[in-house]
Amino acid sequence: MKKTLLVSLISVSALFGMNSANASGALIPADKFAQDPQIPGKMLGDNCSACHGTLGRFYDESMPPLAGIPRDVFIKLMQDFKNEVRPSIVMNHVAKVFTDKEIERMADYFAAQADRPWKEENVLEGAQ
Repeated sequence: MKKTLLVSLISVSALFGMNSANASGALIPADKFAQDPQIPGKMLGDNCSACHGTLGRFYDESMPPLAGIPRDVFIKLMQDFKNEVRPSIVMNHVAKVFTDKEIERMADYFAAQADRPWKEENVLEGAQ
């Protein structure tokens, strides 16, 4: 059984062109994995939508909207959360996931989104 499994694993690794450098099971070589994949700011910002609303527009007293936030303000807040200078139960963990370049791309994205004023009709219609 063990020999069959080993032969199967070797066959699969050969099929996918895995050489000895990444035959450890990693599908992406470490040198390529470490590079910044240039994920767009919108895609990164979509991670924020559960709390801050789609496109960063959520009109609720519990969460501030991110749409229209100045780039430098967003970067400063995220860095403060990341470095635990600004205490937050959730955001201290969330901010640590993103690289500085990713934070900059999210900042560009949210700064480019049109913010909507906190008017009663915006709150009543929800985020969008």
